[in-house]
Amino acid sequence: MTQTNLESAGSTRFFSSLLGLVGVGLAAFLTVAIWMKTVRTTLADIPMPMRAETVGRDFTVDYDGPIYSMDVMFAGSVPEAHARCLLGTTKSEVRPNLDCSRTAPLLKFSWELRRDGQFAGSGSSADMGSISTVDGALRVEIVGFPARKKHQYHVALKFEENAGELTIPPPRVQVELDSFVREDLIIAGALTDAIAFVLCLVGVAMVAVPFLRTKFRQLKTLPGPQ
Repeated sequence: MTQTNLESAGSTRFFSSLLGLVGVGLAAFLTVAIWMKTVRTTLADIPMPMRAETVGRDFTVDYDGPIYSMDVMFAGSVPEAHARCLLGTTKSEVRPNLDCSRTAPLLKFSWELRRDGQFAGSGSSADMGSISTVDGALRVEIVGFPARKKHQYHVALKFEENAGELTIPPPRVQVELDSFVREDLIIAGALTDAIAFVLCLVGVAMVAVPFLRTKFRQLKTLPGPQ
C-alpha cells in the first residue's frame, strides 16, 4: 500500500472517529430530552369532591423508588394551621398551640392503598407529615410509601363531610415521586447533558484544529509580493 493510500485510510478512520464522537453526543442530548419530556412525577391527581364520597384512582410507577408520597395540594392562600385543622389534626408536635376548636375537619379523609389487589396500607389525613410551600401553594404530605415497576396500584379516599360551604378551591390529592428522587433524576439528566456537550466539543475541536492548522500553513507558504 502506498504512502498516499495509508494517509487516506488514516484520515478516513480519523474523521469516522470524530463523527462517532459527535453522533454519540447528539444521541445523548436527544435521549435526555425525550426522557425528561416523558418522565412522570405525578402519578395520580384526585380533586377533593367537597362532599361525603369515596373516590379512587389506579396508577403505576416508572421507577423502583423507596419513597413515593401522597400529598394534599391547596390552591391559593391557606394558612398552615387552618389546613391542619381542615384535614382533621387535633394536635401537632410542630404546632403545640394548635387550636382547631373553631374549625371543623371538613376535608378529613381516610385512605387505603392496594398493590395488585392486595392491601398495602391505610391511614387518615389527620396523621399528616411535613408541610411545605410549592410555588405559593401549600403542600401537605399525608404518607410516604415504596413502590415498584410492573405492579398495579390503587388508592381509595373516603370523605365523610360535606365541605361545600368552604370558600377555597377544592384541594387536590396527588400521588407523586418524592421530591428528593426528582432532584436526583434532574441531576442525572444534567450530568448526561454535560458529558454529551463535552463529546460534541471534543469532536468539533478535533475537526477544527487540523483544518485551521492547514489553512495557517497555506497562508505562510503564499509567495510574497514581487
